[in-house]
Amino acid sequence: MNKTNKAKTHPSDPVKDAGGGKTKVEQGGEPAPRLPHERDQSSESQQTQDGQPTKVGRQAHEDVERGLVDTDRGLEANRVYDDNKKVRR
Repeated sequence: MNKTNKAKTHPSDPVKDAGGGKTKVEQGGEPAPRLPHERDQSSESQQTQDGQPTKVGRQAHEDVERGLVDTDRGLEANRVYDDNKKVRR
């Protein structure tokens, strides 16, 4: 039987590695303000201090429960933009 010594890798502690889940930004070795997407995607922005959903989250849930549908026009706007871009070429 051929045994190989493979180094066992242990998963790192994500809380420790990420500094407690708080996104940190540096520019040139100096602390810098976070960009909007860094604030939005940080784990600290995903929950409130009291553990309850945010006002926007509660409203979204209530809207879905009442049967309201998303009225975002982003996909249609993208389609119109792409169609116009093809015509102008």
